[in-house]
Amino acid sequence: RARPKAALLPWSNFNSGGSGASISALSPRNSLTSGRGGIVSLNASLLEQVVFDEKSTASEMTKFLCLQKWVEGSKQEVVLEELPRKQTDPDECEKVQSPPSSPNKVSCNDETPSMDSISQDSHHQKKVNVAKALAQKLDLSLISASDLSTTITDSQLLSTHDLYQAYRLQALNAERTKSKVFVEGAGLSEVNGTYIQGGVHEGTPMYNKEGVWRDREEVFRIFLCTYSNGNKSWCISIVPKGKQPGKTTDLDFYECPVSYGKVLTGHASMTGGMENGLGVVPSRGWKLVNYGQPPVPKCSLIAGCLEDA
Repeated sequence: RARPKAALLPWSNFNSGGSGASISALSPRNSLTSGRGGIVSLNASLLEQVVFDEKSTASEMTKFLCLQKWVEGSKQEVVLEELPRKQTDPDECEKVQSPPSSPNKVSCNDETPSMDSISQDSHHQKKVNVAKALAQKLDLSLISASDLSTTITDSQLLSTHDLYQAYRLQALNAERTKSKVFVEGAGLSEVNGTYIQGGVHEGTPMYNKEGVWRDREEVFRIFLCTYSNGNKSWCISIVPKGKQPGKTTDLDFYECPVSYGKVLTGHASMTGGMENGLGVVPSRGWKLVNYGQPPVPKCSLIAGCLEDA
């Protein structure tokens, strides 16, 4: 009894990979359909206690999959007393209750379906109502956009408004969370500094830093470039306004073959680049080109930094 409620379920059997997580291994295979164990054996009140146990370490996606599997496989009869309801203060309800002549306003008593309407629902619809109510407790901002757009949306357990708010929050967080490259030690001091991820070229992130070159305000860029002979190199350059990177109009200072970046393949997906390592800005291996001055720089990739608010 002293163990967390979540210990009733073998959470460790989940595929912890996030996107595409599977719930089929939650309990023995035959228990999913026979109702002898696992998530489908719980009644509505126990479902909330177990899935949303405060000591549980299950991800938000795992919790959602529990609700979805319960709707699909539970044979437990749902009684009215078990249906989750919002806790409201009776005094507050009296303050905000709308008069009968205002059908467009919603009072506290309108937050949950009436007893009569619920009792007329099918057994399946009652389970859906339970799952929808419990799904409101999920932190959707912790679920990947790919899962939101597929598994979550297809389930119809969450409203379009809830999904919109989740996408909006993730978009705002994405704007604030960007990788950075710190360049130091270059003989040309204008090149040194912090470059912030912004834009994509040839399927890999670009990094930008505002600065001054020959008394003109310019944007210094770090980007991947493919030469006419097929070789690929990272470049630290100034790209003229209105021009695409990787052209002869670039003012190039330093370059580095992509082979020097492949040792950091583990960071490629974090920076939004290709998983074969081409998306990683090399730390060493830079050489002088055109306008560069010795010594050559050293670059440090700082993935997923939170920008100052």
